[in-house]
Amino acid sequence: MASGILYKNDDSDIILLDITRSIESAQGDSNKRIISSSPLEHPYPSVEPKSAKAKAKLGEVPIEDILLQKYLQLALGGLKECYQGEWCLPREIGTPEILAQGKKRKRKKISTEEKCQNDRESDQLKREYLRSDSIHNNVHSSLFCNRNSSPIYHTTSDGLRARLPPHSTALYGDITTSLETFTQSAPQFNLIIMDPPWPNRSARRKSSYSISYSTTEINTLLSSIPLNDHLAEDGFVAVWVTNKVAFRDALLQDGGLFDEWGIELVEEWVWVKIAVSGATICALDSVWRKPYEILLVGRKKGKVRTGKKDVRRRVIIAVPDLHSRKPNLKALFEDMMGTEKYEALEIFARNLTAGWWAWGNEVLKFQTDEHWIDETNL
Repeated sequence: MASGILYKNDDSDIILLDITRSIESAQGDSNKRIISSSPLEHPYPSVEPKSAKAKAKLGEVPIEDILLQKYLQLALGGLKECYQGEWCLPREIGTPEILAQGKKRKRKKISTEEKCQNDRESDQLKREYLRSDSIHNNVHSSLFCNRNSSPIYHTTSDGLRARLPPHSTALYGDITTSLETFTQSAPQFNLIIMDPPWPNRSARRKSSYSISYSTTEINTLLSSIPLNDHLAEDGFVAVWVTNKVAFRDALLQDGGLFDEWGIELVEEWVWVKIAVSGATICALDSVWRKPYEILLVGRKKGKVRTGKKDVRRRVIIAVPDLHSRKPNLKALFEDMMGTEKYEALEIFARNLTAGWWAWGNEVLKFQTDEHWIDETNL
């Protein structure tokens, strides 16, 4: 349960996961609790079209969607037969002011002793830059390395204190402008995970991202990342996709991004979103709002593997937290790879993970003190 896994069947293809605990455990500090939103008590009201005319405009549901929904229905039914506990663990709930975009929690005063400690740790970070000629920072990006077995802290440009977990590395900057720093500094990775900011109208209306991409722009951006040069032999790449067919095709079609990166699809992980009642947040067969997201897992093509192979499917069931906050899947990937010794990278990250690299312009977003509670001070 320390990793957030509340239930896992013998085949490891049906998993009940607690999102907040998965993020907390990946920090390498058992005393930290992340501030969350209240878990959804009941499914959302239906927004499905009701008139025959509106339904006709949507066209027929693809057979692939029908088969997937049936598979998920069976997985949920199987879980409910075997598991009788809570669907998520207790959370530290933030106030609307804390969770609102752009709002900051009132900062506590820092004592002289704490300030000296912060200054020492910032100096240590600067020394880490100098230990390798390939590690540098410029006007567009900064590379922070914590080679210690305990967390250290960095003061951000806006005066917030951000925690770097043990043995973590954060490359802070926009992907395009920090690409050179990544190319010169990054090792080869056994695992690369990314949650691209796929374009959608809601994000553009709300300015949810600092940069809004068109479909062409995001494809070009992903294509520019030199994954081939930084993916170890037999390494894995995992990409979150929305339920829009065009984005899945951009990755998997002939000549798509998976082909460019030299990887083949081997697994498909489906995160099914539920309320604390155990019901999906909306009907599985909803047309306008899907209660699931998909993680496509590819593996670097080897000399032995040829032709198409069956794709393994895993179902991850979890109560959502803040909008767009993904579960940390470190424990599940370690189980899949059969090892805890590996190099991993998360692109477009918003949290850091102990032992991993993180890259993007929001890598420290949820690492600052205002998003965490230290249980030792309670």
